[in-house]
Amino acid sequence: MFRIRGPVAALVVCLCVRICAGQQGGAVVESTLPDGPKADSNASLTGVITDQEGGLLPGAHVEVTASGRTTAQLADSSGTFHVYGLAAGHYTVRAAASGFEAEVEEGTLATAEQKELEPLALPATVATSVSVVASSHDIAVAQLAAEEKQRVLGVIPNFYVVYFRNPAPLTTKQKFHLAWRSTLDPVSFLGSGVAAGIEQATGGVNGWGYDGKGYAQRYGANFADGAVSTFLGGAILPVIFHQDPRYYWQGTGTKTSRAKHAIASVFVCRGDDGRREFNYSSVLGNFASAGISNLYYPAANRNGAGLTLTNAALGSAFGAFAAIMQEFVVPKLTPHRPASAPLPDPIDNH
Repeated sequence: MFRIRGPVAALVVCLCVRICAGQQGGAVVESTLPDGPKADSNASLTGVITDQEGGLLPGAHVEVTASGRTTAQLADSSGTFHVYGLAAGHYTVRAAASGFEAEVEEGTLATAEQKELEPLALPATVATSVSVVASSHDIAVAQLAAEEKQRVLGVIPNFYVVYFRNPAPLTTKQKFHLAWRSTLDPVSFLGSGVAAGIEQATGGVNGWGYDGKGYAQRYGANFADGAVSTFLGGAILPVIFHQDPRYYWQGTGTKTSRAKHAIASVFVCRGDDGRREFNYSSVLGNFASAGISNLYYPAANRNGAGLTLTNAALGSAFGAFAAIMQEFVVPKLTPHRPASAPLPDPIDNH
């Protein structure tokens, strides 16, 4: 929950640290917005998975490895897969489906080549063979592990962003795991300490003293703000409403289209079924976080319902700002994000 406390300086530090830590946010603003991935990582592969007789195999598990990065997808209803953002050079495609043997195809991609493969036909397994195919849960586990390596400048956690084209939905356990992982990250503790120090030095939250006890109270309140916001908007409410708390990177289209996509993500999200719906988790989470903070802030710094409504509105505004940063700036500053495919805008494609 984004909360106004103390002078402007305290807010600036809180914003910089919390954009990526656990509030589905962004990063530092740059004056120029990039249009997309680098040219040397802009090749793509498109293919169709079939059986030996040419029948389509929707849901086939496809893994594409290029330049040391592996991207996993499930073939769509027409048996087709698309993988974007690949670097030039050698690639390997491995396809598998229940009841069929896995097949592997290799080749070479030129810079920015948009390559369409010949249909990849899978032979049926014999009666004595055992076919092991990754489930949606297995794919979600692999994708979540990749997301947990996403750090802005290699330091600040940026776990609540999806760069995969067809991400698997998170289970209840995975939503809470992501909230715990974000909240207990060392950067979260450091950010709370810096914010508390600035508040104390500038006279923020004057209901507390300015000794060691006052610093500890400010530290606890800052950490609680982040934890409550992360668990409400990133785990508890998404589980109740069956929604995905992550930001879906669009990556392509005009700057206007991408900006609209980012701003709308505060109010429109994807459900666990992949369909777009009103983002109850974000909107209600902002109101609930603002209200809960009144329980532990000093009476002198509580202004009742008015402040709660104001802070909830500011929380939504901050969420839109953070999403814009995620769309345009953060990908350039995240060295270990997975090989990705630009995502269709959920507002325009559902």
